[in-house]
Amino acid sequence: MACSPPASLLEADDQELERIDIKHRVTMLLCSGNLHTARLVNPKRILDIGTGTGIWAIEMAEQYPDAQVIGTDLSPIQPQWLPQNVRFEIDDCEAKHWTWPEDHFDYIHSRYMIASIGNWASLVRKAYRHTKPGGYFELQELDPRFTSDDSTLSPTSNLVYWSKIIIEAAANYNRPIPRYTDYLSWFERAGFVDIQQVLLKCPMNPWPKNKVLKEAGRFQLLAHIDGLEGVSLGLLTRGLDWKAEEVKVLMAKIRPELKNRAIHSYQTKVFIVGRKPERPRTNTQSTNTNNPPSCRHLSTAPPTPKSFSSSAVGSPAVTHGDGEGSPPPDQINAFTPTMPLKKDVIDA
Repeated sequence: MACSPPASLLEADDQELERIDIKHRVTMLLCSGNLHTARLVNPKRILDIGTGTGIWAIEMAEQYPDAQVIGTDLSPIQPQWLPQNVRFEIDDCEAKHWTWPEDHFDYIHSRYMIASIGNWASLVRKAYRHTKPGGYFELQELDPRFTSDDSTLSPTSNLVYWSKIIIEAAANYNRPIPRYTDYLSWFERAGFVDIQQVLLKCPMNPWPKNKVLKEAGRFQLLAHIDGLEGVSLGLLTRGLDWKAEEVKVLMAKIRPELKNRAIHSYQTKVFIVGRKPERPRTNTQSTNTNNPPSCRHLSTAPPTPKSFSSSAVGSPAVTHGDGEGSPPPDQINAFTPTMPLKKDVIDA
């Protein structure tokens, strides 16, 4: 079951396939080369929803040679030469019923599904049903709203304006874009326990002085330059009835801001993983929605070659590009160097 952006939204041409792999590169840089946050122990069945080019599924198959890895997508764009323990299928994650048995997968993974999902809570519930007791479901997503911690991103900038209208357009197009704070409640209500959420800052260009973040920003800028117009055309023309020429004019205004290293802006990557309990939750064990629990640690140990640990996520503390909250600087990038903010460590 996979669901990519509607075919008319992003064409699966060579440029788009390269952009998908660039996003994978950015994520691997921010996560110190780790493919997942779940503490997997000898998984046998792994499902990758919205596999895209299949790069993540292929690398997971190589990392876990005893596991059977299945990648699903709406588009058959994956390579033909594969490890023996990985295969790809065309399927839709938003179908009413998934084709797999319930309580089946040791680990279900999904990422880069923004502007692809009409009902995120339903997706999480389906993943819960098809995860084995004791297994994990993990979402890796990007909150596309641009923000900064040092006010170098002006509230009147084109990037802030784009952040507002792309959210509005996606909602009108029935592809709502969640905030990074939305996922936790969906995991809790589905029944997952030991929920771990990690937030990482992803710089929009190579403005940080830190070498890892600089390289991540360099690749992220390339992904934006190559792909932001396509996403904007698809959503703004359908969700807000813009003309293609109007979108192109806005993109021409945005590109200089994207490249401007004096603007210390970033987007927030969200990693959230939950474990399906060994025993199903009863009605008397339901979550108190009036006072929901905060994220819990799976482990506070140092990162391992196969996963990285979490820190709890607090309430927003700084202003977001659209006037709402963004993650506190000291609670992000727990597993890579913290995003620098002082002028003497900014490579402007």
